[in-house]
Amino acid sequence: MIEEGPEAAGYSPAEMPSVSAGGGEADRPTMPGPQPDTFWEESASGIRLLSRPIVVDGLKVRKARIELAPRVIESRGQLVDDSYSAVDFMASQFVRLFTLEQLVMSTVALRVHMRRSREFLERRRVLHESWTTVARRLMKLRAEGERVRWRAESHAERCLEASVWTEPRPDVEALLRLEGEEIAEVRAALEREAASAWEAWSELEKEDAILLKAAPYFDQTKDLRQPYVLTLVAPREDGAGRVARSLSTAMHTLVQALQKPLSRTDQMLLEIAFRRCIRDAVPEEEARDVEGWERRLLERAGAAYALEFPWAGRFVDGS
Repeated sequence: MIEEGPEAAGYSPAEMPSVSAGGGEADRPTMPGPQPDTFWEESASGIRLLSRPIVVDGLKVRKARIELAPRVIESRGQLVDDSYSAVDFMASQFVRLFTLEQLVMSTVALRVHMRRSREFLERRRVLHESWTTVARRLMKLRAEGERVRWRAESHAERCLEASVWTEPRPDVEALLRLEGEEIAEVRAALEREAASAWEAWSELEKEDAILLKAAPYFDQTKDLRQPYVLTLVAPREDGAGRVARSLSTAMHTLVQALQKPLSRTDQMLLEIAFRRCIRDAVPEEEARDVEGWERRLLERAGAAYALEFPWAGRFVDGS
């Protein structure tokens, strides 16, 4: 469950202050009452999309904004992929506001969500291929049924003509009987096959319903076109009845809140930004094996994450 909004942090809506990049106070107060998931804000640099306040336990500051820049920008009238600058801009903010442990766990949580979404999309792809096969089978059966119907109508016309003959023709009548029996057998076989195909269709519908029920957020979100501002707040120390969340739960909440506004490409850039921040914090004694040091950190964090979220076990490194 995503824990967002001022109430999750222990604030009342009227108490919730606005925030600015780096944790400073903004001049304009926020409106009291429930807020939408996102809302637009005009700034000196243009229009930005802001998130609702997301509670992050252990945040270095009381409140902060992190701006995620779009990777595609317009330069001299042309669209340019500026992924490197977008990653560098994100990393410069996260490294000031998140601890090393938070960065590592955020990376693990983000990888888990992306792998889970990728698995879901693969399962849906296989399911849709099966659906396509059954649909083609039904179309083929429908065409064969039309041919059988035409044969049956033609056979009925010939039988009608034979019934008014003045002289009996046993050989022709026998052929007509055999043809009628053959048409009946083919029609019965087609009906059985069609019933089997429709049963397979129904099973695929049930499987799809079960898959969708347990699915992560899977809508195809478009890449960012305007800056997206994450609004992060630390929980109130005197928040009544609120229990501090574990590191795994806090970072899971943050990453889960990003599933809807960020496309898979934007999430990949976010993971690169997290990892860049992690590598910037490598101790001197581990400088010769940065990859090994980072891998061990991620494996330990992955084990802790899977312990708290058992369903994520198959998605973490080292599982």
